[in-house]
Amino acid sequence: MDSGEAGTMERITVAADRSIVGFGPVKALIGTVDTSIWPREALIGLRLISPEDPAGNAVRSESSLTDAAQAHERIRFFLRDRLNRNFRDVARAYLDSGGAPLVEVTNAEHLDAGSRAFFEVMGNVPDVRVTLRMGAAGDEGAAGGAEAGDEGGQAWRPTATETRIDALAQAPALDATEQDFLYEQAVDLLGVGDSWSAVRILEALLRHRNTPAVWGRLGLAHAMLGRTLEAEFCYLRWCEDPDPVGAAGAHYGLSMLYARHHPTHLRSLDRTAQHLEFGHEILQKAPSDTPDLEFHRVFNRNGYALVEFRRGRVQEAVQHLTEGIEKLRSGSGKHHMHQTVLIYNLAQCYRRSGNLPMAIETYEKLLAVDGNMPEYHMELAHCHLDAESFESALDALNTARELGPSITEVHSLLGYTHLQLGLTEEAVASYHRAHLCAPRSYDTFYDYVYALAEAGRSAEVLAVATGRPTHDLTPQQHGSLLTLVAEQHTLLGNWAEARDALEHVLRLTPDHPDARTNLDLVVEAMA
Repeated sequence: MDSGEAGTMERITVAADRSIVGFGPVKALIGTVDTSIWPREALIGLRLISPEDPAGNAVRSESSLTDAAQAHERIRFFLRDRLNRNFRDVARAYLDSGGAPLVEVTNAEHLDAGSRAFFEVMGNVPDVRVTLRMGAAGDEGAAGGAEAGDEGGQAWRPTATETRIDALAQAPALDATEQDFLYEQAVDLLGVGDSWSAVRILEALLRHRNTPAVWGRLGLAHAMLGRTLEAEFCYLRWCEDPDPVGAAGAHYGLSMLYARHHPTHLRSLDRTAQHLEFGHEILQKAPSDTPDLEFHRVFNRNGYALVEFRRGRVQEAVQHLTEGIEKLRSGSGKHHMHQTVLIYNLAQCYRRSGNLPMAIETYEKLLAVDGNMPEYHMELAHCHLDAESFESALDALNTARELGPSITEVHSLLGYTHLQLGLTEEAVASYHRAHLCAPRSYDTFYDYVYALAEAGRSAEVLAVATGRPTHDLTPQQHGSLLTLVAEQHTLLGNWAEARDALEHVLRLTPDHPDARTNLDLVVEAMA
């Protein structure tokens, strides 16, 4: 966009700050629009950015058990992919409710990591341009919050809770009540997904309360951010917890690092099993009056079911899960949510072992307990696709899209399903939406271009495919894209362009199985 065009569009300026609790400039931005008209999924995302906003809390009853969980009941925490989805929903709702398409962030040197992640996602949303600028705006008023074009804007001011957090985090000494306050605030922020702010609060709290429980929460915050080595260090300190539930939780956290979250070269199923067994032994020796003891034992065995499954002991994994489900049929919200986790894992066992009828039946039971979780509908669709029941898959995916319109995989699966049903134009639209959700992904881009080709829209294929930079592609990816380009050139009778594309493919991948044959055919057609 050139400067002349930018000058004709509404602009909003927000300023970064040094607050302990993040998302200040994002809250300033959101404060300029009416959130009461936002769709459900955007209000769920709003709870991450502004947990005290009543608009976000108003949709709790319409949320999945995972989204609606209170901080003290939460057993599922949000990783970066989920947060990016929340950010996309919020950014899209901001625009749709009249937000300015040109966003300038001043004092960007003070931008907190959560806000930076939000603006990175927002900058990839169509029809938005985000600019980060060091230093304050020329107009001093802009540095205090937000301004929208010539109409002024709504400045963001920290809440009373955030002001107190800032003050206590910098205090030289804290009494027990003040330490409890900081700890509970960090737990609440972890519960909504703001691990960035939680890290800052917990690191400040450690100067006053150097206890295993604080280390444990800090480890969880690091794990949510993908900082798995830092998380392991913290979890090892958490293992010293005299509370058996805390110590077992530390070993469970360590087990999941080695099972799922560590870089591939650090993962170890044996280490996973070892930590789960350590935790199980601790819980077996715990006093019988330990609160929620049965729940934590079930939680531990759920982790061990993963070990059994990966070792090929599917029946043993199913037994752990079915026993756990039975034990959690009554209890608190935490029990209900963990019951859905167990049912989900059981369905996964059935699907991956090839028992599709039982997998489908189990997913349907899961949806009867929690029908507001879009991922569950998507996983049911996977089963229908495995069974080549494309109409049933389409129904499940349409529901998943309604509940989670920013889930990239849902749109990709819809594209695939539409192609199987011969609905090429619908496939193009779905793959395009997937690409918009993940614009940096080569896979979503290629799927979109391929769908255009299947729809016979060769000119559009060439315009889209040749308009993408290729510096970030592997030779194989670039070669696949050029092969598709060459095919469209031949359909349009552009023989010279097809020849050039195929020659380029052979330079990139000399062993390409089809490029040489196709090039010979093109050269023959040109003769």
